Amino acid sequence: MNTEGFFISEIRLTGKNKRNASIVLKKGLNVISGASDTGKTYIFQLINYMFGGKDEPKEIDESIGYSTIFIELEKYEGESYTLKREIGDSSIFVYESKIDDISFLQNCVKLKSKHDKDDKDNISTFLLSLTGIKDMLLRKNARGSKISFSFRHLVALMMLNEEKIISEEVPIYSGIPTNKTTEQSAFKTILTGVDDSHGEEIGDPKIYRTRLEGKLEFVGSLLQKLKLELKEKGAQIQGYDANELTLEIEKLMSTLSSNSKEINFRMGQKKEIWIQEQEIKSRILMLEELLERFRLLEKSYLSDLDRLQFLIEGDHYISQLFDSNCPVCNNPFNSKTTEHNHDFYLEDLQIACAEESNKINAQLNDLRETLTNLQNENKENNEKVKLLSQQIKEIEVIIQRELKPAAVLTKERMDNLLNVKRIFQEIELNERRIAEYQTSQLDIMRELSKKNQKMKFINEITTEIYDDFATEVKELLDGWNYPDLTSVSIDYDDQELIVSGKKRKNHGKGYRAIINAAFVIAFMKYTRSIGLKHPGLIILDSPLTTYKERLNQTTLSSSSEEDISLDMKQAFFKNLSELRNDVQVIIFENIDPIKEVQDNMNYIHFSKIIGVGRYGFIPVDNASELVSNNSIE
Repeated sequence: MNTEGFFISEIRLTGKNKRNASIVLKKGLNVISGASDTGKTYIFQLINYMFGGKDEPKEIDESIGYSTIFIELEKYEGESYTLKREIGDSSIFVYESKIDDISFLQNCVKLKSKHDKDDKDNISTFLLSLTGIKDMLLRKNARGSKISFSFRHLVALMMLNEEKIISEEVPIYSGIPTNKTTEQSAFKTILTGVDDSHGEEIGDPKIYRTRLEGKLEFVGSLLQKLKLELKEKGAQIQGYDANELTLEIEKLMSTLSSNSKEINFRMGQKKEIWIQEQEIKSRILMLEELLERFRLLEKSYLSDLDRLQFLIEGDHYISQLFDSNCPVCNNPFNSKTTEHNHDFYLEDLQIACAEESNKINAQLNDLRETLTNLQNENKENNEKVKLLSQQIKEIEVIIQRELKPAAVLTKERMDNLLNVKRIFQEIELNERRIAEYQTSQLDIMRELSKKNQKMKFINEITTEIYDDFATEVKELLDGWNYPDLTSVSIDYDDQELIVSGKKRKNHGKGYRAIINAAFVIAFMKYTRSIGLKHPGLIILDSPLTTYKERLNQTTLSSSSEEDISLDMKQAFFKNLSELRNDVQVIIFENIDPIKEVQDNMNYIHFSKIIGVGRYGFIPVDNASELVSNNSIE
């Protein structure tokens, strides 16, 4: 949602020795109703004057003695500003505060009331900045001259006075023929967000003609180049049929897809087998480690047995020793002492050694049995690894020698056919370009045949934009209970609304007023809904006053202009009271909305009766009058 733009929060008129005339406004719908000559149109003129209008508000009896206008603006994003202008003065002062917060010493900016693209100190540039618009250019005439976008161009699309509301002219036009091109450009710029700064200007007709001739020559060379390319590409696709080509490409793509699935399946198989192989190899490594440890243990056992056997046979060897002491009784070995008292000790030692030998032999037998089992398991695992490795090699052979080569050949064939298809597409594109350039060539030749050359600008308002805008208008008219409504469209040539098959200008004044109101409100809703630039403010003077009440069914009207019910007027107010808070609509009207609808809007009633509610915009000479925005009973 676009939150740029601003709304009016207060209008105040002051004068020396005069009570302030003030009206407070809010976001959404504001209705100022009441009898004629109560200052409603005067307020409209005050706003227009503060927005850079050159015409002063028409003096009325009540306005005599009032000299200063204040308008408090509030951006939808929050900041507040106050505009101040003395009636008859060309300068407008801007304060960055609300009206009641202005102090005597407060700084302000002095702006000119007239737009000037070379001097930014003007009210138009300031108000455009609040709207988010900067440095836009509009086309001024058919020769492509440019004019700076002014806030006054927006005012024409957001403020309809009591004359323009019933005008036969489309709301975007003022009726001044020389301004029509600029007004159409302003409408297009806001509706699309694209200004005319990109358009060329025609200076000297001879220069313009030279440019056209240059374009004609350039287009001719492009046509020649495209036709030559078309001929070359046509030779490259000889023997191919576009339809058969597409079918074959689809078949090849299906083949590639199947091949890819098969490769993926085989790769999945290979992965599963590889995982099994790794698990077995891990087991083999563990077994080999165990075997190595068990072999070391076996050597240890054999060493222990040798030691024990040595001890058992030790007595035999010891008896042959004479130069050392007996290891049992510690008596020396010599020729004199040959008998040793250790029969008891040797017997015990031999028994112990025999028992230990038996125990170690038993453990050794168990160990050798375990070694045999582990060696057998290891052998089986090695056989399994060989088998799994063979399976992996077989899968790799299928993938590398069968599947992948087939995929490569299929891919090469498909790439070749895709290249041929691309040439077909390029030929089709070139044929379209040739047709477009031939059309441009004819257009340029027609332009050259004209005596008075005019610049052609591209209208960025597409049929889709026109249709969406017309839909916004229809939704409003539906909400207002517009009678016998069947359709709403726009004539693309003159931006004229066609309602139920009948052009807007051919309706009666009352219907034109309601259609014109729908035009400018729909214009605001459409632009803000898609993020385009618009102040978010609409001001209408008497859109319903021209209606006549529905005649009695038995009475025929002498006028065929309108036959509208009071219900439609109230539907108008009710529908607009449902507007979102990112816009403001101000309506000055003689007709009062019903009480139930008044509660959903900012309703201000001018009674024109002293002592009853609020008399009008400007206080009467009666100190007891209540100046408020409250409705009367």
